Amino acid sequence: MIFRIVTATGLLLAATSAIAAPAKPKPVSALVITNAREVPATDVAIGANGQTIRLAKPLASKAKTTLRLPKMTGCMVAVAATFEDESLVELPELDVCKDSTVRFTD
Repeated sequence: MIFRIVTATGLLLAATSAIAAPAKPKPVSALVITNAREVPATDVAIGANGQTIRLAKPLASKAKTTLRLPKMTGCMVAVAATFEDESLVELPELDVCKDSTVRFTD
């Protein structure tokens, strides 16, 4: 009888700690960027962990690319893009753990 009580208590404690400790989201290592606009993106910059990563060349209209991110401790990045028609897109807080894609549209 005591063995059953001890076993049940141990299982209850293990289940409680598993429920109470949610899994920490794992930061992604790359971001997929799609330019669905009619004009090319002349500059795309991603700010992560105090570093700025830029695309090496302009992103053509209707093009897609993958940009590698530096090793991150969190999930938040900032995205900024300048286009040939002089328009600007800024996303100051993007959670890449929830969505690792960016799509620029008109």
